[in-house]
Amino acid sequence: MNISGKICHICNNENAYTALVCSNCGAMLEENPTRKVAITENTSGQSSAPAENVESFIDVALIPEEGVGIYVAGAFKPYYLHIYKELIIGRPTDAALESILDLTDLDAANMGVSRRHAMIRRTDSGFEVVDLSSRNGTWLNAERLVPNKSYPFASGSQLRLGRLRLFVIYRTVLKGTKKN
Repeated sequence: MNISGKICHICNNENAYTALVCSNCGAMLEENPTRKVAITENTSGQSSAPAENVESFIDVALIPEEGVGIYVAGAFKPYYLHIYKELIIGRPTDAALESILDLTDLDAANMGVSRRHAMIRRTDSGFEVVDLSSRNGTWLNAERLVPNKSYPFASGSQLRLGRLRLFVIYRTVLKGTKKN
């Protein structure tokens, strides 16, 4: 008897018939699928659970005013970036005027990161993330984002671009304390 595996409704990966979670993207494999992602280990060995103490990865004192500290799971050094208005996360494109965090050196293409995967944008009260219609999706903590919709996020949140996990910390800017 030939029993086929379960096909993931998120990434179309074929999984074992008995699998509960997609081995490629971490999505739940259930009868009535949702857009939620399981908190589990993925095939690359990176944990998808939110970090309990992201400050141990990122030195908050090095985060620029109105900027972010981004730790990529498995990388040696975090990124400390000032975000003037918005930051594209992905791989290089021909658009030279865009501010982009290039993740090419982290094997981003094989991890499912699109050239223009997601955008982090500064707001009056913090930051928000937008999936830029990426092929392999963007998750904020355990929620898959709807493309081209803004999602505010708290400092210490986990972003997942394809199978690449990022932890983002920023200093909260209180209204009325911004410098002119």
